[in-house]
Amino acid sequence: MILDCRIAILDLMPIPRKSKRTEKSLPAFVSQQVVKSKRYFVDLLPDQTPALSVACGGYEQVRKDYVVNRTDFPYFCIEFVCAGSGRVWLGECATTARVEDSLALHKGTIFAYGPGIPHRIETNSRQTLRKYYVDFVGRQAGSRLRRMGFTSGSVLRVSHPAEISEIFDLMLRCGSPASVHSKTLCTQLLGVLLAKVNQRMLPEEAVDDRAFRTYERFRTALIERCVDWQSVESACVAAGISPEYACRLFARFGEDSPYRLLTRQRMSLA
Repeated sequence: MILDCRIAILDLMPIPRKSKRTEKSLPAFVSQQVVKSKRYFVDLLPDQTPALSVACGGYEQVRKDYVVNRTDFPYFCIEFVCAGSGRVWLGECATTARVEDSLALHKGTIFAYGPGIPHRIETNSRQTLRKYYVDFVGRQAGSRLRRMGFTSGSVLRVSHPAEISEIFDLMLRCGSPASVHSKTLCTQLLGVLLAKVNQRMLPEEAVDDRAFRTYERFRTALIERCVDWQSVESACVAAGISPEYACRLFARFGEDSPYRLLTRQRMSLA
């Protein structure tokens, strides 16, 4: 009876918990102009000697007044736009921020900056940016980014943006809540992310916003509504495009044909 009472009292006692990082305790370089965010911090003072080493990362749905204006940054950073639109200035043009010097940001665009690179990021107030980011260091960090085409003053575009988002989401799950494995897992996934961006990167001449958006909508419709279509032709009728044009879009932006994609999706549900 006495033991039962002691257990009951213990059950009522508050259990000490680790305090979560609040907005006030966020590092100074992290923007608080957000509506929603998910972040992880694995090592804010990472060792520079490994090839790559992740410091932190996350996801941000920004406010309508979101503006980031920095002259420097402690890490290399990759940012990926998964929704919304905005503008970015990279390099010396960030100090003057003339509209004609800006680079457009849309779903599927990805850019990078790092130590000594001024940058300014603004959102479209009507279509606010939703983006992922990862901050990292390492003896190969700068050279890896340059080889991929992440030079100062350039924005890249990728096809299949959902695949890029999946890797960033996995990094979030591995990084938060933090564990003894978080840093290793996130750094390994950074290598996967760089390889995936290399695979899905679109050549500059292939970037046609209207055609790319049509491709993305049609590909998404084939995947999400595969059971609704008798054939690719019937999906094309609903999308208002011809089968020939659909095939040209897939040849231009993808690695498959619409026919193979629809067949594969149906087989996965069988």
